[in-house]
Amino acid sequence: MIKICAKHGKTFHFERKDQSLRCGKCASRWVIDSRVRKKKKLVEMFGGRCKICGYKKYVGALDFHHLNSSKKEFSLSVKGLSYAWDTILKEA
Repeated sequence: MIKICAKHGKTFHFERKDQSLRCGKCASRWVIDSRVRKKKKLVEMFGGRCKICGYKKYVGALDFHHLNSSKKEFSLSVKGLSYAWDTILKEA
């Protein structure tokens, strides 16, 4: 449904589970920002830098690796960061 968003003007809105409408562009931005916040928080919890070389300039360049890959349930990549915080912490 096309509606007016205070930030983006005339744009597509989708219906949420609670029947409210949400601007698609605002929703997309919220998801991106949420994932970035979660990754920054995780990186800080693990020392704020690469454990091997000490790199710390850009959080987006850092990856998480499991010490025991057989216990890995999901990757802490972009998709993995969409899980609830307590689920992310268990996987980290």
